[in-house]
Amino acid sequence: MKNLFVKLRTISLLTVVLLIVTSCQRDPLDGIVSNDRQVLSFSLPGVQQVGPANITSIGNDEGIIDVFIIMNGLDVSNLKPSFEISEKATAIPQSGETVDFTSEGNSFVYTVVSESGEERRWRVNLKPFVSEIDGDWIVKSLLFDWQIGIRQDWGWGVFGAYDVATNSYDPANYTPEVLSKDFPNAALEEDNELNLTTTLVNESGNPEGTFDFKPGDDGEYASFILASDHNGNPRSYTDRFRKMHIGKGVWEYNISGKRLTLWQGNKSGKKVDATVTIDSDGNISLSFDNWIDEFTWDHFDAESHIQNSYTLYYNFNLK
Repeated sequence: MKNLFVKLRTISLLTVVLLIVTSCQRDPLDGIVSNDRQVLSFSLPGVQQVGPANITSIGNDEGIIDVFIIMNGLDVSNLKPSFEISEKATAIPQSGETVDFTSEGNSFVYTVVSESGEERRWRVNLKPFVSEIDGDWIVKSLLFDWQIGIRQDWGWGVFGAYDVATNSYDPANYTPEVLSKDFPNAALEEDNELNLTTTLVNESGNPEGTFDFKPGDDGEYASFILASDHNGNPRSYTDRFRKMHIGKGVWEYNISGKRLTLWQGNKSGKKVDATVTIDSDGNISLSFDNWIDEFTWDHFDAESHIQNSYTLYYNFNLK
């Protein structure tokens, strides 16, 4: 019994000591005053904003926020921006307050004050979104890749001369093939016109719009029918090579991923994806994946090229 009493008294003493030690411990952040005065995010509710705002700190006292929007007659004198700032900081004016961006050429300066009282002036610039794909385009050329197998460097292809020493083709010599060499009627598409027009920006910050793909002066579209295969019969590859929808439709463009999705008619219509590349002159190229993993031994000139195609390129110049 005596031993039990001693143990209980010991436990009680330890509990008291722990409570005293705990009560004496201080919050390591007590007494530290924050100097943070950052803008963490910035958006314009009700405005067609393209992607997230670009936020850049400059030195200790300044910062720039660029917000890309579709103007289209937008009244920028009466906007209510929404933003997040550093914890314990304050903003002048506050998030949600009405702001007039017309006084300084579509810009406005916010002041963010840290808990310690230090200030940073953030200039917000409203920049009209200029689409890199909008415009009236003309098909300059149709090219395609073909090879014995996708991502293979053996067999045959358009790599130039075969190097016996290395038992391979030199990738430095690679160039896509001209599609009309194997589909002569593909050349009919090389004057066709494509109009791309942005109409809105969706909740993901991706522009969406309409397109119209129509024939050029010859009034013709490409035919992807091999007039006669090695057996003397016509053979259609339209399902595989007719990637550009004929006529009108809608599109969505993932700017960061350079991915353009096209629907024929509306978003219930046939869908196709293309990767967008833009050259130094601003001309665009749409590349479509048309690989079918079905090896064939039909090694008969055009047929072998067509059946082992894996990328189709539409190259456009501005009209």
